[in-house]
Amino acid sequence: MIPKPSIWMIRISMIWLLVSAMAGGLILTHKAADLHPALWSLLPVHYELAIWGWLVQFVIGTAYWIFPKKLEGERRGPVLPAWVMVFLFNIGLIFLVLSSFSPNISANALIGRSLLAISILIFAGLIWQRVVSYRNR
Repeated sequence: MIPKPSIWMIRISMIWLLVSAMAGGLILTHKAADLHPALWSLLPVHYELAIWGWLVQFVIGTAYWIFPKKLEGERRGPVLPAWVMVFLFNIGLIFLVLSSFSPNISANALIGRSLLAISILIFAGLIWQRVVSYRNR
């Protein structure tokens, strides 16, 4: 059975992929039709959403599901940290995207990147305990 945090990370990554593709599409349309110069401000948003929102989140969600299960106790470890990871990752991404449109760019970007880093550390902690050698068992 696929764990719910993985399901939600993969689903949310698909939403971020669509938003990123729309931003990229607007930028490409602007290059062809010269719609409005402000559309170039979507380029960092497009990058952040494509890399962090779609790719990294998809990989984390898939890895949380696929990595070997623990031999004893809860198979994937405690579920609450996994939900915290999902929440912090996406809140951090929202802060990161908002930093592109905010006059206080550096504070929002710092908060966003910090939340992303914390969620990745939580992910590493969840996966670390599942990396075992079956030969020593």
